[in-house]
Amino acid sequence: MPSFSKTSFFHSWLFWTTVLLKLGLGTGSVFAKPSVQCSGTPEKLEAGQSIKVMTWNVQFLAGGIYELWTAPKKREALTLDKQLSVFQQITDLIEEENPDVLLLQEVDVDPRVRMNQIQWFKDALPARFHCSTYTGYSYLKGRASTNIRKEPGGLNLLTFSRFAIESTVRHDLPAIPDQSLFPLTTRRALLETRINLGAESLTVINTHLDAFAQGLDIMQRQVEQLDKRLGQIGASSLWVTGGDFNLIPPGQYEHLNDSEQFWYQKHSELSVLTDKYPVVPSPKQASGEEKRLWFTNKTRPELGLDRTLDYLFHSAKLDLVKARVVQKAEALSDHLPVVAEFRLQKN
Repeated sequence: MPSFSKTSFFHSWLFWTTVLLKLGLGTGSVFAKPSVQCSGTPEKLEAGQSIKVMTWNVQFLAGGIYELWTAPKKREALTLDKQLSVFQQITDLIEEENPDVLLLQEVDVDPRVRMNQIQWFKDALPARFHCSTYTGYSYLKGRASTNIRKEPGGLNLLTFSRFAIESTVRHDLPAIPDQSLFPLTTRRALLETRINLGAESLTVINTHLDAFAQGLDIMQRQVEQLDKRLGQIGASSLWVTGGDFNLIPPGQYEHLNDSEQFWYQKHSELSVLTDKYPVVPSPKQASGEEKRLWFTNKTRPELGLDRTLDYLFHSAKLDLVKARVVQKAEALSDHLPVVAEFRLQKN
């Protein structure tokens, strides 16, 4: 990873956080239309060449399992020192994987401590990520503690590309109607980005679907909206959609611990997508004999990695070359990154 002064690094993110706070980030305007930032000369890709895509829920750099759903008094306080340490390790791993397109979820911007993880990633990742865009999907309610942080300040989807971003748009997803018991106000979204590869364009969708929606049809409606959008993009187009779907694949329900089955439907809502589109990992991989290689999430230390929630769906016009879950990232988040390499088909 490129070396940089910790002092200059802090000055940089303090400055940008101040700017963002003045623009209203961390309040209701967090759901505004995303912007695009590019620098340098974006690269191009020819037909027959491959493109590497990586998706990762970085869990606001808390490291390991951070039980946001438990009572605050039972949670460890978040500290900048620990988050910076986790950040350093995450960026090291991203550089090692060297993706062409990077999709991150749960990137935190917290006004309480003037922490802007979006800017952290922009400052620290290599210059080869010429373009980036982001959009927020949750922000902290006013009653949360400002002295001891036990929850993130505002979560964002963040997309990086070494190719030029032509345009980006946010699509709001159906929301849980009553969020009064949640520490964060949440409006999930699809962050759709059109990337210029040179000869063709690639549409990339970054998302993080809801959780804790038992007894509601929110998950089904969110999946159906994504499916509708993919249909509008069209089968003849190049596209990839990835992120944390908070849904297990078809066939994995039976393998879950009995205490964990409550959170999911026996017949997964994700089948709306897995029945129609190629996906990494496939339901067969995630529920077969080698399913442990494709687990991406852990919620309790005693259970360890025990389910798959993170995926990369892709159009049939992209040939899958190879893919895997990065197992060695287990200590850095409650989710593991999914990495896939695709080849552009020759006409």
